[in-house]
Amino acid sequence: MKNRAKKVFFLAGIFFAMIFASCSSKTRVSSLISSLDEVDRYIAQGYPEDALKLLAKLQKKSVSPMEAVGIYKRYATLGEEKSAEKLLLRTLKKNPENLELNAVYVNYLKKQGDVEQAFSRAQILRGTRYASLYAELYLRRIAAQDVEHSTDFFLGEEFKPIYLGAYSVTREDAWLENAALIHLSRGEYSDAVELAGEESADANDAFFWACVFYDSERFDEAAMRLLQAQGFLKNESANALGGRKTPRKAYPSQIELSALLSDAYVGMGDDEAAQAVRDNLIANYMLGDSEDASSDLLSAIYLNSALYAQSRDDKKAAYMNLSYVVEKWPDYVPALIAYGNFAYESARQILDDPLTRALREVGISSADMRRFDEMPRVSISDALSRMEESLGRKKDEKLYVAKLELEEKTERNVDVRERLSKIWRVLERNSLGTNLYPPAIMQYAIHTLLSLEQYDEAKSLFEKYIKARFEFNAERTFEENVADFVRKMHLWEVEYCAYFAAAEENADFAKRLYEYAVYERGVSDSGGTGISAECSVQSAANLAMIYSSTGSKDKALELYGRVSGRAMDSYLKSDIMYRIACLYAAKGDKEGARQSLEYGLYLNPGNARAHLMMSSF
Repeated sequence: MKNRAKKVFFLAGIFFAMIFASCSSKTRVSSLISSLDEVDRYIAQGYPEDALKLLAKLQKKSVSPMEAVGIYKRYATLGEEKSAEKLLLRTLKKNPENLELNAVYVNYLKKQGDVEQAFSRAQILRGTRYASLYAELYLRRIAAQDVEHSTDFFLGEEFKPIYLGAYSVTREDAWLENAALIHLSRGEYSDAVELAGEESADANDAFFWACVFYDSERFDEAAMRLLQAQGFLKNESANALGGRKTPRKAYPSQIELSALLSDAYVGMGDDEAAQAVRDNLIANYMLGDSEDASSDLLSAIYLNSALYAQSRDDKKAAYMNLSYVVEKWPDYVPALIAYGNFAYESARQILDDPLTRALREVGISSADMRRFDEMPRVSISDALSRMEESLGRKKDEKLYVAKLELEEKTERNVDVRERLSKIWRVLERNSLGTNLYPPAIMQYAIHTLLSLEQYDEAKSLFEKYIKARFEFNAERTFEENVADFVRKMHLWEVEYCAYFAAAEENADFAKRLYEYAVYERGVSDSGGTGISAECSVQSAANLAMIYSSTGSKDKALELYGRVSGRAMDSYLKSDIMYRIACLYAAKGDKEGARQSLEYGLYLNPGNARAHLMMSSF
């Protein structure tokens, strides 16, 4: 019983001691606060000596870090820098890890102009709520250096916490954008978009993040930000009309926003919405009197509208847009090439069968004849003339090659020797040195030689060009050199390396090159298909054929299926359907094979191999 009583008494003693300690602590804090209030009154009433005496008395006691900060602030107000620093250093000695004390001391050193010591002290603040101080000092040190840094310097990984730290205090969106640019410079789109806030501050901010979302293939979110940006611009215009002052910032133009918005809708698969955006923009700028109407982006809007019309077989709208764009922007190469293609298609469309001629002779015209007669046309001579005039003003490899190809498609009765002679003349006129030529010219030459069945000449010319362009190491094999430089090559160069390797039965090397072209190069822009948007359909089909011939029939079938939708040429697509049929037949799926053959023959009724295979079912 006595022991129990002692135990209770002991616990009670602890309890009362805790109460006493708590009361003592509260009393001390209350006393300090009242003393600091008294210091503030002395300062306000103009009695600095009395304030200093009381501060000196207070700092002799043991004070907590936060209490020391309170005393420091009063010393700083009174201009007593030395006393303030001594207090901070003494308290820091006892509490070296305290973030508040370190932040205050770093800020003190910064104000004194001691950037180096402040930066050294600020290391502890990295990644904390005081990271902005570290960020500021980091940038100050760089600015103080007598060195000009490139843009790439500021895209180093070490700058990311700097920018995020600066944003945490300033809430300026530019700092977040800087951090995102570090990821974007490395192609890390998914990491960049994670930095986007839920709301945009203004049109610039919305446009920036729209671009980031677009590059990340998050087209719906890109469209949302672009619509926000357009809303911001409308508000700015309304403010200007109402006489209210607006910030003087260089906002994106409506053309920039609309151009990207239409592309975002295309990425979402909504071609009609994309065209609606283009139509609205064209309606606003049709007169072409404003400064914006000369924008190169507007020329792309007109061209895309023309291509959309062509995809819908609306020849009249295609003609109107193409005619306008080549008149307004006579040196816009993509439009000149599209105009040439339109001219070629115009020349190919002939309605001159015996029945039509007979009907015309008696003055009768059918609905088909009237549609044909009303169809707008572009003469090939007009298209070639425009190309020639543009090349006279500005050299462009792609336009030059497009002109050569259009001339060749319309030439009649030209024998192989004359075409070969023309290729060598073109190469001679465009030589950049021994075995060196502009890439577009070389691509044209190799393609034409192969189309003329001049395999040996094409292979020899291509290998000499590749060796010269990349200065191959003579001690290494051709294949080893290609592997070393493959990421620096144009994609068409990689594809031809693979083609010639396959032709020489170097299947392993050809397979690896084709896999790089199909699955690695530009896959982020593939639109979700998993294969490169840049590689040619023929290269993907060749890789599928290699898979099939090396026993990977399932991989071959999958790749053929993916690439068949991208094949625009009916003959090539028919051939792909024949190959798919062969794979189905090998798997014992006769129905799948038959359906593939039927579709292939629908695309190209003259597909002899498909006819032969169909006869066996």
